[in-house]
Amino acid sequence: METSHANPPPVAPKPRDDVESAIERALIDLLNEGADPSGPTGRVELPSVKTLCAKAFVARSTFYAHHHHVGEVLETLERRLVRDLEELNEPLTVRDADDGDAYGAARVTLMPTLDYIRANEDAFRALLVSAPDVRFIERWKDAIKRQCRLRMTDGGEEPRTEGPRRPTVNRELILEIVASSMVSATTFWLHDPSKVHERGVDGIVNTVFAALDALIVP
Repeated sequence: METSHANPPPVAPKPRDDVESAIERALIDLLNEGADPSGPTGRVELPSVKTLCAKAFVARSTFYAHHHHVGEVLETLERRLVRDLEELNEPLTVRDADDGDAYGAARVTLMPTLDYIRANEDAFRALLVSAPDVRFIERWKDAIKRQCRLRMTDGGEEPRTEGPRRPTVNRELILEIVASSMVSATTFWLHDPSKVHERGVDGIVNTVFAALDALIVP
């Protein structure tokens, strides 16, 4: 078995071809089948190149023409999912709206995000439920925090010095709570979809962001 590298080199986004898609699909399937559960430290135990190639029906030489090791496949998958989620959740960064709530905040919707997770359910199930991937979870949380910071600031690192926002004590703690809650809620949904009424999700999310906005107004 090959274990994912602690600090793998960055993988630049690139178009996926049929071979790369087959390899990624095979890795997701292997993780969901429980053949390679996560270890006690939360690091995902990855299959060998031989096992992955057999599952993907590709030759080892073909695998190495696309990837250096199995950890790189996981790295690419993680980055792609987080990048797509960040693009879908761009509206979360926009707070001001003429027809907003009591704090002038625009309503947000996570329906496109839920649709994306549903379309990629096997991948999210593999990384959140079957073989919890701490690195992926932290990457996703970091993306959520970045977007919440943009909502709380002018787009820089410092809180707004004018307008409705003000510096907030425990800002990082607030961001951790929001990010952790969103990832945990997704995991809960994947564990048992019957316990989640999807039409009510936006109401919950807007309540959470209203509370967030309430913490950062004078």
